[in-house]
Amino acid sequence: MVYKFKVLSDEDSKFYMDIEILSEQTLYDLHDLIQDELEFDRSHLASFYTASHSWKRIKEIPLIVMDNSAMDDVVTMEKAVLSEYVKDAHQKFIYVFDYVNDRGFKIELEETKPESPNMYYPVCTDFKGEIPPQIGKKTTKKSSIFDDDDDDEFDLPHKPLPILDDDLDDIPDVPIDKDIASTFEIDIDEEELDEEVKEEEPYEDDEDLDFEENVDDDDDDI
Repeated sequence: MVYKFKVLSDEDSKFYMDIEILSEQTLYDLHDLIQDELEFDRSHLASFYTASHSWKRIKEIPLIVMDNSAMDDVVTMEKAVLSEYVKDAHQKFIYVFDYVNDRGFKIELEETKPESPNMYYPVCTDFKGEIPPQIGKKTTKKSSIFDDDDDDEFDLPHKPLPILDDDLDDIPDVPIDKDIASTFEIDIDEEELDEEVKEEEPYEDDEDLDFEENVDDDDDDI
């Protein structure tokens, strides 16, 4: 039996690979074909994961066992026969090829079909899109808050200090709330105001007084 898988990338929606492989072949055979087709460097580690329908990782099948104490419990790609891991008509795998940045491909079973006697398996039957880089680009963001950067202090925004007028005794100009201003009233005693106005009335000039006295004198003479 032949499994036909579709290989997809989250980094490029136009990229895909169609791969056909025999059910009795291993995940290492699938790994080997992907590496050859994409011309990846084989010195890097890689792993397959069985995945749920929502692409949640379930079980890891690594290229090699890193922990010797777990060697008996871990099945590597070379020993992982595909038929033992394909349990669904749309079985999903995740193939991680960039351990540092946790990048990889989504692989989904599309169909099963009879083996062709003239076909050599595994084989890539279709390919489209730009090949994603094997190692992702390094981010420009700092990896630690303890990273030194002498220019940081110049990048921080500074709030300008207020400029106060010396004539105002450093009192900031604060706008008056209209609601408060409209309710502000002053009580005025009208009687006291009248008395103050009378006290401040200007006296007649001396010249005017002299003129009035002269007029009176003239009247007496007449």
